[in-house]
This record gives sequence, structure tokens and C-alpha cells, in this order.
Amino acid sequence: MKSLSFRHKGFTLIELVIVLVLLAILGVIASVKYSDYRVDTKIASLREAAAAMTSAIEIVHTKAVLAGTDQGESKITLNGVNVLLFEGYPTIDSKVSFPDLNNQVQAWLDIDSVDRDTANKNRNAAPLFTDKRSALKEINIFFSHDYDQKSGTFGCQVQYRNSAPPTITVLTDEC
Repeated sequence: MKSLSFRHKGFTLIELVIVLVLLAILGVIASVKYSDYRVDTKIASLREAAAAMTSAIEIVHTKAVLAGTDQGESKITLNGVNVLLFEGYPTIDSKVSFPDLNNQVQAWLDIDSVDRDTANKNRNAAPLFTDKRSALKEINIFFSHDYDQKSGTFGCQVQYRNSAPPTITVLTDEC
């Protein structure tokens, strides 16, 4: 009696479908993890900027005290840039242009930023951009790729407000 011998060549359709389903599940899990890492990175970057800002304003204040410019409105020159002060801490006024604001911020804070107008034209000019709310004496630092969502209350930014005493707030709800 002859035995029939079948050789198995390739995969069945069911086996291929199972593999594709498993790959799709792994892809979904990986994309969710990647999204979480991106958000975590943004939050960590904002917190780092806020910590650097906290140290920087204390250094500016110390320099203002030593220079006798820590009372009322004044100016101090830092890294060749005139920085506006109120009570010895960096501040802004409505007359300061956005490029000048960014230059002033970069004089006392080491961040890779551009001004609001430059970020509007080129989202890749720098990772961060500076903005202001003059009435509140507030400086805002946003991610350049978040430009279209930016507002004073947008929940992914660092806010520096020269009040008595100055406050630094990190908003992360919308990162």
C-alpha cells in the first residue's frame, strides 16, 4: 500500500492572519508607550526650564542688590543686554518687542528659544519660544510646535510672573 505524503510548504491563511493580528496589537501598545514618553519628555523639559529659571532669577536679584538696582523699576546689563527689573527681578513692559523680550530672557536664562514672531514663521527655528502678557508682567515659554494652541492659559508652558515675590508656574495639563 502506498502512503500519501504531503509536504507542508508555506503558511496557511489562518496562520498569517494570526501573525498580523499579533503585530497590530504590538504596534498599538508601542505607539501608546511612545506617546507617553513624548508627553513625559515635554513635561520634564518644562520642569527643567522652570528650575533653571528659579536659579537664574535669584542670580539676577543678587546682582541687582549688589548693583543697587533692587528697588522699584530699573535696568541691569547682563551678557551685554539691558534687562528690565522690578524690585530686582526680571520684568517686562508693553513697549518691549518680542525679539527684545527673547534677548532679555536669554541674557539671564540659558534656553534655546526664539521670539514669538520668529516661531510663528518657522516652527523649527528653536524648540521653545518666548511670549508675554504685559498687563500681568508675565513671561511665557512655550514649545514652538505648540504655537497654534498658545494662549496665556494654554496648559503646556512655563509662566514667570514678576509679582511680589515672583512666581514660576509650570502648566502641564495639555502637554
